[in-house]
Amino acid sequence: MNARGEEGRVVRAGSFDVAAEVEEAAELRVVLVRLQRQLRARSDNYLTPSQSSVLARVEQCGPLRMGALAEAEGTSPATVSRHIDGLIQEGLIERVPDPVDGRASLVRASPEGASLLGELRARGTAALRNALDGLSPGERAMIRQALPALQALTERLQGGDADGEPAVPATRAPAVPTPP
Repeated sequence: MNARGEEGRVVRAGSFDVAAEVEEAAELRVVLVRLQRQLRARSDNYLTPSQSSVLARVEQCGPLRMGALAEAEGTSPATVSRHIDGLIQEGLIERVPDPVDGRASLVRASPEGASLLGELRARGTAALRNALDGLSPGERAMIRQALPALQALTERLQGGDADGEPAVPATRAPAVPTPP
């Protein structure tokens, strides 16, 4: 059962070492950010993280209206529009007419955009695989065992806890697909 602490944090009943839990969460956040940075660097991704996210979402979700894309990305339509304009200039996104409403348009990944995402994902996976090869069998087993918990953590952050309350104060809308 959860209760709101004085500063709006979720405090679990029976939790006695809050400082250790905060430290654990902070350490996990730092490790995940560093890991993501290293994977981006090794994939030779010239796009910004925001552009990569927008391109990946459009590729995974299919043609989208700008408003739906902004909502899915948890940002403003103006911000998404700037990212889309840059991706169109790069030839990675294209606008197409909305078949339901001829006055509106949709955005979709161009063949070049889909190809770039495939290349970036392959490079990132290869870099991660090479790094994993340098770990001991025990370390690799611990990572394999942690994957379901990390997936559950991701889902909690996207959708909230068992009480229906966000596990973390939401500053962005829940993500739909996972970026490269």
